[in-house]
Amino acid sequence: MTIPVNDTNADAPILVVGGGIAGLVCAIELHRAGRSAIVLEHAPEVGGRVRSSRVNGLTIDHGFQVLFTAYPTLNSYLDLERLSLRLFQPAAHIVHDGRVSFIGDAFRDPSLLLDTVLARAVSIGDKLRMLALRRFAQQLSIDDCFAARFDAVSTREYLRSRGFGEATIDGFFAPFYGGILLDRSLSTSASVLLFTFKMLSEGSTAVPAHGMGAIAKQLAAQLPADTIRCGVGVRAIVTRDGRVTGVTLADGTELAATQVVLATDPHAAATLAQSAGVSLAVPTGFHGCATVYYHSLTAPLPGKALWLNADPRAVVSHAVTLTDVAPEYAPPGTSLLAATAVGEAAQLDDESLDAAARRELAQMAKAAGHTASDMNRSAIWRVPYAQFAQPPGWRDHRPTIGCGIPGLWRASEFLHSSSLEGAARGGQSAARALLHAN
Repeated sequence: MTIPVNDTNADAPILVVGGGIAGLVCAIELHRAGRSAIVLEHAPEVGGRVRSSRVNGLTIDHGFQVLFTAYPTLNSYLDLERLSLRLFQPAAHIVHDGRVSFIGDAFRDPSLLLDTVLARAVSIGDKLRMLALRRFAQQLSIDDCFAARFDAVSTREYLRSRGFGEATIDGFFAPFYGGILLDRSLSTSASVLLFTFKMLSEGSTAVPAHGMGAIAKQLAAQLPADTIRCGVGVRAIVTRDGRVTGVTLADGTELAATQVVLATDPHAAATLAQSAGVSLAVPTGFHGCATVYYHSLTAPLPGKALWLNADPRAVVSHAVTLTDVAPEYAPPGTSLLAATAVGEAAQLDDESLDAAARRELAQMAKAAGHTASDMNRSAIWRVPYAQFAQPPGWRDHRPTIGCGIPGLWRASEFLHSSSLEGAARGGQSAARALLHAN
């Protein structure tokens, strides 16, 4: 039902613009509090960046993504058992100069101890430093991880301060955390390193059996069916007498609202707020990525652990055979591999990216004693805005939940961190602030 904008919006709902993780969590909180809320999502389905598609019988996530089971806020809204999580091995194959080393978290999987001790890609001293870093991160609270003393330095600077050698920083941390931070230069704030290190050490890394999109679907299922409207774009914010009273849709329709919550990416939120005469802070930059999916009869890079390309000139930063982790991603007898490029490499055109990925994956497979000769390209998924930049000091410039005009609120990962947990916290914080004020 279309609710026209009028002078009194007492019976109008709260409109949540954006059906990603932040918007869905915000709507769940509002619904639990007995408030009427409608989610407006411009895409055909909810999830934002956390979506999956079926392509010729394959499950293709919209870019390589994982769920950390240690996320406290997001997972409080999820039934992890019903997601049928499939777990990665807490380890990584490091490929460099035609050789492969295998290193992992022996505390989580004792079978990794011998391989980790023998791995030549990381010195004994740096392995001990990793154990110390693991212990240190576990002792911190999440809020501690984001303290000013850690946020003030880059990941690279922080690792150096803890005594890690350049070979380990460039050969392990750059490709591994380059995948998490989408920044192989490791210029991201050390706070994010500590936060993710804590999550990795306290829980498992997983994907739902039926794709990452199952997370968004499970969140959406907690809302009444008529709460979510997909395929509905919002063009502008409507104001009257100095407060927000609704939105204008892309087709020109106006919807009334008691409150409006912007749960879009920071730049889209800033554009909408500007239509209400409000200026919102936006991050200084962002990181994109491109994931090439290949299917084959045999896995060129087998196993449930990530494969890291330690070549500093690499196009493929990391790769994994998803069907070894979650067989449900492809029909029986088919292997599905995801290879991800970050930074400038992610800007290559499809054919150049495909050619470089095939070449590098073949080299990685050869180093491991395998072959990548029968790979067929399934899809290329590009996420131009995968994360906002989180350089040292970025938290000093975070926005407030209130947007400076009555009736307009912000629910965004930008309030906490560029992560699924950050998105959930952003949605939860916005809903609770709105409810407290109203």
